[in-house]
Order: sequence, then structure tokens, then C-alpha cells
Amino acid sequence: MIYISPTGSFNNPRPDLTSNDAGQLAKVQIENSLALGWKKEDILLFTNFDYQYGVVKATVLKDVKFFDRKPQATKINAIIKLFENGIIKDDEMYWFHDLDAYQLEPISEAEIDLSDADMALTDNGTQFGGTDRWNTASIFFKSSSKDIFQRIKEIMYQKRIDEEEALGLLSINDEDIRKRIKKLNCTYNFNGFNLRPRYRTAIKPIRVVHFHPYGMIRRLRVKRPLDFFMGENSLHIPLITERLIRIFKYHRIR
Repeated sequence: MIYISPTGSFNNPRPDLTSNDAGQLAKVQIENSLALGWKKEDILLFTNFDYQYGVVKATVLKDVKFFDRKPQATKINAIIKLFENGIIKDDEMYWFHDLDAYQLEPISEAEIDLSDADMALTDNGTQFGGTDRWNTASIFFKSSSKDIFQRIKEIMYQKRIDEEEALGLLSINDEDIRKRIKKLNCTYNFNGFNLRPRYRTAIKPIRVVHFHPYGMIRRLRVKRPLDFFMGENSLHIPLITERLIRIFKYHRIR
């Protein structure tokens, strides 16, 4: 998980782009990961300021350039910094996910299967340039993907676009790169859009859900996304676990 901010804190400098809830969500993520059985040493949180919650202490990344066009895209700069600092090791698979992408079930390395790819992620449920648009809130990758992240960064700055658009252009225009990217089932980044068809195709139980608990999302047609994922949706079923609901409530996210 990565959070880089020009304020040197979880205070969000761009409330027009996303909810100012990162401090709470970092705690939710740490508690949820530990409850799922993650070892504390395998929970990697990177920030540009000192932070610790419970047994998990953030690794401070210095000199990560902030991408003001879309703050969330700064994660690409941070991941490249991880490569430069030797943190990304060979023969390991890493899973990056946004602070608003919550793991619901255990995920095995075998089910992701990066044997024939360097990176794996889901689509966004929308189109970009006539192809499925990638969603970078949940990315599985290994060390051989370094050049892909570097190319994404180059396109971001050349065209002043976000990382999803940059990856879209890269995979459209470079067939060799496209072959190295695996498209995953939406269960690994389930956002609730086009709920019925997406739920029908999702591997059950859903592995990862992706939503901000605060603020209205027009595409979901709800005022509070948390209510939607707790069962106030067209399927009339909860899309998150009781464990995650309890953690949200403990942190007064209701």
C-alpha cells in the first residue's frame, strides 16, 4: 500500500478528487490484513512521512515526485522508487492495492499465476480506445515488470494523463507489452458498477472490493457506497464480510 502526499501526512491535498479518509482507511487495511492472516512483515506500507499503527510501521520513501494531475497516479512513481531502492526482489510476487481496495478472502499465489505474465490486473468495466480500460487499484506484479512501470510513467508525464490512461495507451500501441499483462477476473477488484453482470461473472467468494466508504458515487446511484456494499443494492445481498463491517464500525465509518 502506498500513500504519498505533499502535506507529509494523511491530509488530502485534493478533496475534489477523493474523500479525505486515508488515515482511517490505513488503519482499516492493517487490521483487516492481520485478521486475514498476513504476517506483519509482509504488510508493506509506504509513505513519505513517519507512520505506525499497531505492529505495522510504514517505510518512508523520500524524493517521490507528486503527480498533481492525479494524486493517485503518484503510486507509479513510488513503485518505481521501490525498484530503484532494491525493495522489489526477484522470485517474489507483490500485490499493490489502493487504500480503498479491501481484501475479503485469502488469495493464493497459484490462482493469480504470473508464470506467463509480468503484471496482472482487472479491467474497469468501461472502454478506453476501443478496448477494456485497466483499473490500477489492484495490481499483482513481479520484478520483471519494472520497464512497464517506467513506460507508464513516461506516458503519464508526456501526455499529462493518469496512470490508467497511460497503461491503456501502452497496451494498445505495444503488442509485446500487452502480452506481458494478464487480465484478471473482476473478483480481484470488484467495484460494484454494472452490478448484475459483473457479479454474475465474478469468481465467488469475491476476493477484493473497491470503494470509498464516504461520498456519493453517481454510477452506483447511492449516497453512501458503504450502504451499497452492505446490501442496499439491486441484488439485495451484502458484498463485504461481517469482519470488514465490524472494522469499519470500530473506526466510526458508518
